[in-house]
Amino acid sequence: MGDVRWPNDPMAYEQAIAVLLSCMHPQLQRVDGAGGDGGRDAQLTDAQGLHVFEMKSFTGRMTKGRRSKVVNSLRRAALLKPVSWDVIVPIDLNPAEERWFADLQGAYPFPLSWRGATWIKARLVEHPAVRRFYFADHQAELGHLLQQIARKHISPIDTAVDAVGRLRQLCGRLTELDPHYAFRIIAGPGLHTGIEVLPAYPGADRDQPLQIALSITDPDTPEGRRAAADFERCRRYGDPVDLSAEFVRLSGPPSLVPPEGSDHVRIEAIAEPRDLPAQLIVTDASGKRLAALGLHMSSIRSGTHGGTLTGADPTGAVTCTFRLDRTTRESSIKIDVHVPDALRPAQWLDVVRFAAQAGPGSRLQMILAGHPVNDPMPFRITPHVGGAAPVVRVLEQLIAIERLAVTTLVVPKDPSNEDLRAIREAHTLLTGGTVEEVVSSAAMEADDTDFVRGLFTQRPVRLRQNHPNYEIEIFGQRVPIGPVQRTLPALYVSEHRRSADGWHLTLTAGREPGANVATVQRVV
Repeated sequence: MGDVRWPNDPMAYEQAIAVLLSCMHPQLQRVDGAGGDGGRDAQLTDAQGLHVFEMKSFTGRMTKGRRSKVVNSLRRAALLKPVSWDVIVPIDLNPAEERWFADLQGAYPFPLSWRGATWIKARLVEHPAVRRFYFADHQAELGHLLQQIARKHISPIDTAVDAVGRLRQLCGRLTELDPHYAFRIIAGPGLHTGIEVLPAYPGADRDQPLQIALSITDPDTPEGRRAAADFERCRRYGDPVDLSAEFVRLSGPPSLVPPEGSDHVRIEAIAEPRDLPAQLIVTDASGKRLAALGLHMSSIRSGTHGGTLTGADPTGAVTCTFRLDRTTRESSIKIDVHVPDALRPAQWLDVVRFAAQAGPGSRLQMILAGHPVNDPMPFRITPHVGGAAPVVRVLEQLIAIERLAVTTLVVPKDPSNEDLRAIREAHTLLTGGTVEEVVSSAAMEADDTDFVRGLFTQRPVRLRQNHPNYEIEIFGQRVPIGPVQRTLPALYVSEHRRSADGWHLTLTAGREPGANVATVQRVV
């Protein structure tokens, strides 16, 4: 790999080694030494415990004064009770220095490791982008590659496979040149083509900030004012914005400024991952809790004035964004509900119960990791006609049906009226109620007896029908109800004709109100 020229500036050396360690351990944390670093420049916590890293930019030999500095750093680091301590110095120890460092181990219960010049060079072989960036001039090739992609100066290709291979090659080369950022090429027609520049590890944007000056032109037109407002929102809170190139003037590193002819510029803060439990709490004016909805907040975007935390409920049906302005302490909560294609009734019920309480007069508060992050604020919504109460009732009925019929159901996005009727009937029967049905006529075969002939004189017929395995179809699925008995209303022979074995009778109900109602009950 050739020899390595160590930076003369201690700060430059420490940053280069810190970037190398971050590439090796993406979850590495830097320690700001402005107020004393406690014997560590970086640290890593894993299942074993705390791993401490100290960086010294010494070259030459380990003099008495340099040894003293290493020992002082080690003593301070020991107070943190680490499980390991590594000191990274571009010096390979000679035998006397090796004995000195080995003697230090006896005073500490955790392993001490000297990471010298040979170790550093070996790691640079594994991470060539760090070596190229900090010990070689890479800027010219980086700029050339970015402009090559942006201006579409790509060699001719014959197949889609060739195109994919070429794009992978370009992305790989870009990543080799810059250890701080990963590059993603988005290929597609029109606005769908672009380059994303993403931090390669947490904190990479602080190690090597991308500084691009942006100004909005022609702000006195409605479009220009809108572009200026969008950019200000991005600057303040990190919101993603798409700006037409006609309103944007960029200046900065040539490798990162879009070339002439670009259609638009998309700017956004990187969404940093989070793993925070949260609750949305609905209260009345007196502070009494009316409803709660659990959330998982998964990412945050930050700007100069504040940030936006984003998450969703366990079903993914509800997404929530919480925005906090650090300068004014003002906050806002935005809730979006997306009706999925299919959910279990119990999953939907939490969401609908929450929505049922969200309206004029109620207030909303977020609890984040067990702590309130805002004062209760009024809802700014228009209540839905009819409210959520009917939906809550249907979902509660479906949950009872699942339990009593020992089955599972999936609620579609748009249940039909027939499904809603079937839900009511199934719930009524399974909970011991009676379902009424309208019966206008019936047909039956009867033997030729005096009793049957007597029916021809308008004597009423009272019939019961037993169904040992009754089912009701809900959402296209047959739900077992069990044995039921149907009791028909009083019926009268309206037509009779001979059959091979007796009589074929047509029966009709009476004409008075309610005379055509049959009842169905579950037999326990």
